[in-house]
Amino acid sequence: MPSIDLTYLEIVLAVITIIGSTVFLFVTLKRRDLKYWLFTYISLTLAYISNSIRVFVDIFETISYILFGLTVILANIAIFIEYHDTFIKKPLTISSKLTLLVVLMISDYTYIGLVCFLILLILIGFGLLVRITFKKKTLTHVFLCFAELGALFSAIGNLFILFNMEAAQEINIGADIFFVTILFVTGIVAYLEERLTESERKYKEFYNRESFYKDLVAHDINNVLQSIESSAELLSIYLKGSEKENESQELTEIIKEQVERGAKLVSNIRMLSDLDNEEISLEPIDLLKYLEKAINFIEKSSPERNINIHIENPYEYINVLANELIIEVFDNILTNAVKHNQQSQVEILIRIRKEDRDDHSYYKFEFIDNGDGVPDYLKEKIFQRLYGKSKTVGGMGLGLSLVKKIITHYDGYIWVEDKVKGKHKKGSKFIILLPISINR
Repeated sequence: MPSIDLTYLEIVLAVITIIGSTVFLFVTLKRRDLKYWLFTYISLTLAYISNSIRVFVDIFETISYILFGLTVILANIAIFIEYHDTFIKKPLTISSKLTLLVVLMISDYTYIGLVCFLILLILIGFGLLVRITFKKKTLTHVFLCFAELGALFSAIGNLFILFNMEAAQEINIGADIFFVTILFVTGIVAYLEERLTESERKYKEFYNRESFYKDLVAHDINNVLQSIESSAELLSIYLKGSEKENESQELTEIIKEQVERGAKLVSNIRMLSDLDNEEISLEPIDLLKYLEKAINFIEKSSPERNINIHIENPYEYINVLANELIIEVFDNILTNAVKHNQQSQVEILIRIRKEDRDDHSYYKFEFIDNGDGVPDYLKEKIFQRLYGKSKTVGGMGLGLSLVKKIITHYDGYIWVEDKVKGKHKKGSKFIILLPISINR
């Protein structure tokens, strides 16, 4: 008869296995790949329940031994089936599963009392489970490997008892505690992993839904832009031969350029929305040609303004890792310099230099204007996405949030300073740092 203290310990182990089995039951409702492990948990729970009440009824000692052996068999069946489904993938019939159960049971109970066979069985199952773990790469299977090791220690403990080795009882109790604890933790880990998988699934559904609406809106905006362009062409044809033909021709060209810019902006925004989820390729490009395009565009799109743009650039070419989105950066900064400027003549100085920072070399672009300037309390907010919703922004915030996202994707920096320090109304100085590419 076991001692009272030992009985209390066995009751505690039984309670732990009951909780672990309950948790695992909820897990297997969602994770079908673990359903066969549930039978292992149930068998182990019944074994520890029988073991805890054997002090009152002797027959339960024999029942507990049978159930412990059955637990090892069921665990190996779960491993064999999962191994088959993972690597062989040919469906197992019900008769095949029953044959596997019968073979293992006959093999085991032919050697009943010889724990060596169970140890051999556990070692085989552990080897297969390790390979499954490397294939599936889940934390649950890592803990199942530890559980299998716990079963091995427990079986070795029983082997020590069989040979009446010194301290065999203590070793066996320690192995049982380790085994049950690992199984309990495995159930918790499986539950948390299932919840995480469910969260990932919901996130993917949300992302796919968001992508659908994004594509739908982009498609509709492109249709609107196409209608505007067609209307401008019809207006140009209608006014052909009239006194205002030349003027209408210029206006039509401006409309076309704006439509093309709008369509390109829609495309670029779609690309930007994927920056957090996909890698957009970068390549060495010369920024000067993009800067010149942006300058030509701003001059043509604002013919009513007197704009003077001067470039200080000592370099023959400016080579950085970027893509065509850089044109949106230059367009946005130059557009803001013109739009937020009440002077009769818009003065913009673009100064380009090299600068070293944190052991890296950068091209430094300074866009210096004589516009309205940016107050100190707005110097960081204008680059924030939500700031574009403020009524005091005047259309600056959203564009600059996109600009900052592009520059960040290039591993660069952007910020704004006063043209004259401490006097923001004298104008702004937007500064961009972009890493120098050694490739040409």
